[in-house]
Amino acid sequence: MAKVILLPPYAGDWFGGRGEWDVKAANIFALVRALDALAPGFAEAAESAAVAINGTVAGDWTTPLGEGDEVMIVPKVAGG
Repeated sequence: MAKVILLPPYAGDWFGGRGEWDVKAANIFALVRALDALAPGFAEAAESAAVAINGTVAGDWTTPLGEGDEVMIVPKVAGG
């Protein structure tokens, strides 16, 4: 299982303030689908999120997840 950490606003808006979950998923797509099953509509919100696996931003949502991986889902920040 991967340990998922949801930062605001995702934890509060979709999961009642709970920011950590253990999710069994083969990749990020499957992880987001599993979270969407718990909080319908989350998958659409996650499309605009940044996802990091073990501290490295994952640009490809087909990246495999391993046992014990830490996945952070955070809002993208615009800069300039």
